[in-house]
Amino acid sequence: MKSFVPSEGKSGGLALFWKEGIKLDIQTYSQSHIDALVHGRGEVGWWHLTGFYGDPDTNKRPESWRKLRYLSKTSDLPWLVIGDFNEITSVFEKEGGSDRPRQQMGNFVDTINWCSLKDLGYTGPKFTWLYQTAAGVQIRERLDRALATNGWMDLFLEAKLFHLTSAASDHSPLSLHMVRRRRMRKMGRVFRFESMWLKEPRCEEIVHEAWDEGKAIASDFSLMSCLDRCRARLEDWNKVEFGHVGKTIADLQKHLEWLERQPMSLENIRSMKATRVDLNCWLEKEDAM
Repeated sequence: MKSFVPSEGKSGGLALFWKEGIKLDIQTYSQSHIDALVHGRGEVGWWHLTGFYGDPDTNKRPESWRKLRYLSKTSDLPWLVIGDFNEITSVFEKEGGSDRPRQQMGNFVDTINWCSLKDLGYTGPKFTWLYQTAAGVQIRERLDRALATNGWMDLFLEAKLFHLTSAASDHSPLSLHMVRRRRMRKMGRVFRFESMWLKEPRCEEIVHEAWDEGKAIASDFSLMSCLDRCRARLEDWNKVEFGHVGKTIADLQKHLEWLERQPMSLENIRSMKATRVDLNCWLEKEDAM
């Protein structure tokens, strides 16, 4: 299921997707927001969701805050607001470039407090937006965040926001985990062909080699022998090539966070871009597992 707000020319545009079976009612939408009511499972009940985009034009920013205040009055349900607000709350959320006017930041903070919202915090890199000027000056800011009322936070006590990385955007994607993911305990070792293997040229080579080995050692039931050899060879290869996926991702994330804390330089910028690309590749592999 989905809801779109079309772009205006080459800029703007919003989209909200949800799984089949989830109860969600769109309330209002515009070029800067999608407002909806969501029915949680179990005893959670209905809650209020707003995807928000603060106007990038600072002269129009007060209109964004008026809209946020208006949306806060449309429902008494537990409320979550998430998106790109195009604003920071303090000087500590910006590095590089000119100083942000204190009144400008104060207007955002006042709106957050007026709406009885609280920042959910985050896990990952500190800044969510990166820009490099023609002169080579790098600017980093935390423009994207999730805000919620106490009522919403009481419903989702384990909610955690993650700042992810992207090689295709100057903004870091936000991933909000409503509940802690719990891994099911494996009851036995069952062979499973992983789709991520197909992205590696070596996979096809291993299958061909194993198939030839199976035919060479089998006198009867050569098909079963070939399949057994493929399973064994692929499992061994997977252990060596992908068995360290989780550790590699964690190491890259730590390295990216370390780079973000370093003084700005052209070398640092290049390292950050390379690390983001590498991290995205490993995240794709993890998703395919």
